[in-house]
Amino acid sequence: MLKLYLFHSIEFIISLIIFCIIYWLFPKKLKNPLLLIASYIFYGSWDWRFLGLIFSSTSLAYISGLLIFKTEKPSHRRIYLIIFIALNLLILGFFKYFNFFVTNLANLLELIGLKASISTLSIILPIGISFYTFQIMTYVIDIYKKEISPTRNILDFCLFVSYFPQLIAGPIERASRLIPEIQKEKRFSECNLKEGTYLFIYGLFKKAVIANSVAQIAERIFSMASPSGSEVLLGIIAFSIQIYADFSAYSDMAKGMSHFFGINLSTNFNLPYLSKSPSEFWKRWHITLSNWVKDYIYLPLGGNKGVLFGILPLFIAWFLMGLWHGAAWTFIIWGIYWFVLIVIYKAIEVILPKNQSTILKNKTVRFITNLGRIIIMLLFIGYGWLIFRAENFSQAIGFTKSIFSGISISDLFLPSYYYLYAIIAFLFIYEVMQYYKNDTLFICKKGFYYQMAFYLVLFFMYVEIGAVFDVAFIYFQF
Repeated sequence: MLKLYLFHSIEFIISLIIFCIIYWLFPKKLKNPLLLIASYIFYGSWDWRFLGLIFSSTSLAYISGLLIFKTEKPSHRRIYLIIFIALNLLILGFFKYFNFFVTNLANLLELIGLKASISTLSIILPIGISFYTFQIMTYVIDIYKKEISPTRNILDFCLFVSYFPQLIAGPIERASRLIPEIQKEKRFSECNLKEGTYLFIYGLFKKAVIANSVAQIAERIFSMASPSGSEVLLGIIAFSIQIYADFSAYSDMAKGMSHFFGINLSTNFNLPYLSKSPSEFWKRWHITLSNWVKDYIYLPLGGNKGVLFGILPLFIAWFLMGLWHGAAWTFIIWGIYWFVLIVIYKAIEVILPKNQSTILKNKTVRFITNLGRIIIMLLFIGYGWLIFRAENFSQAIGFTKSIFSGISISDLFLPSYYYLYAIIAFLFIYEVMQYYKNDTLFICKKGFYYQMAFYLVLFFMYVEIGAVFDVAFIYFQF
């Protein structure tokens, strides 16, 4: 079967070019139905059996939205909402967490002296299920809160759920934002074509050249039984680059190809490795998920009731954030790690004197201070990725011990790692430029020769480093 679900596959790129031509030749009224058909073909190319699952989730959300909207009695509306959320979480829980909970239940029973003969199941995790489940939940919850009205057009709603550019790994769109984009009249735009081409090509470069190349270093080191401190550090650096380039590449390519269809998707990444605090990092990394957790978990639990009373909602939010990423204790510990970091930073903000801003009026002092804060955050982020990437908690502890046992500088600069540093240098220079321009699309607004120079740099790095096109995106497993 064709790997149409891989944005960086040759099959997908050729199909996308052909589809874009057909799309703009079609009458205006048939563009959305054409996108819907393409979306189902796209998802079915991974495993056609799970089309029934996405049909079921879509139908459940559509009917629930209409039912809640038509019901006036608050208690009945609340019951319908609870049933809808419970059914969605049950579906997600079965496919994603069944074996995790069964295994841990068996371990718990054995711990208290009871013999457990519980069997796990060979369950295939449908790609994108975490993303489209959260997306349809926002639709029904927002109807319950009377922030939006239900969509009457079933085809438009089906497209909202299954829109292929962002179906598998986000961004997680709100109905209030994406459905108007779907329903608006589509007009061909040279600006959309230009920006879309840049986002798609740059995303393709980040995935095939950067992420998939440094992944080889990360895979090799994280498969070692007892790596040295230098190797662990290199593994952390490699995976930090891999996961950022991989996931932001998907978001860029999704946003870029969506430009081709006259639909604007949310920005999901905004130079996260230049953050100065944990809270700022999560305002720049996987932005749509962070906002989802804040708006639908943290704030409803009372997260806005001051620093002290917001601790429990914050803990629950980060516990669930970790669990969302995968059915393993390493992900849960990773979520708790970020909770602790955020609490520490918030405590420091309370303790620090309020008049510190006068000290930072000096540009040099402010620059040095901000640079120091960014470097400190990079260390915290890197260690978080160690926990995230570790096969189990024992490996995370073992790798941590290796780091503190000593790092040899000479081991960090072996010829086999030069391309890793070339990639870091490129990303650092380009993202600092984007940061100071305050515009991640500034390259599209430059002249022809400036843009050609940029694409030549990408081509040169592609020739020197090479590219790997057959590796799936990391977030497909979440």
